Amino acid sequence: MSKSKEILMTIGDFITTFITAFIAIIAVALVVINLIGWHVFSIDSSSMYPAYPVNTLVIVQKIDANDIQEGDVITYVLNDSGVLITHRVIDKDSENQTFITKGDANNVEDASPVSWNNVIGKVVMGFPLAGGVLRVITASENRVVVIGCIVVLFMFSFIWDMVVKKKETKGKEEEK
Repeated sequence: MSKSKEILMTIGDFITTFITAFIAIIAVALVVINLIGWHVFSIDSSSMYPAYPVNTLVIVQKIDANDIQEGDVITYVLNDSGVLITHRVIDKDSENQTFITKGDANNVEDASPVSWNNVIGKVVMGFPLAGGVLRVITASENRVVVIGCIVVLFMFSFIWDMVVKKKETKGKEEEK
């Protein structure tokens, strides 16, 4: 086999292995995050800028409302339609079991207090830009395309490995 073909085969091996490993690592990470009771959300507005800009992926840990303090960033259900909000707690009313929240970029506090029952959890970390990717790959209208892409990538990796092994086997037989 020529040197250029060997280099191309090595690059192809690296790319297919990298893609396969990347998909597997992301899938395992998402499963582990869910198993330990954390949730993954995307920031869709600029209300938490600069702490969490639009398209930041936030990991939210379930926490007892008693343990939430002023200054903590929480994700909560805003209304009956299930709209989720991620804002900072600026006041805690233990007697009425509510929080007053405000987006960091907003000039005024949120209009209504947040019931402790509506709190999903406390934000423990954020990854800028990753939320946009999460939104695209988890959107129901994209599900078929995303699954199709993953299947095609795995098939490409499998076929690539088969071609490389066939060529390696053929090359070894020719050497004998």
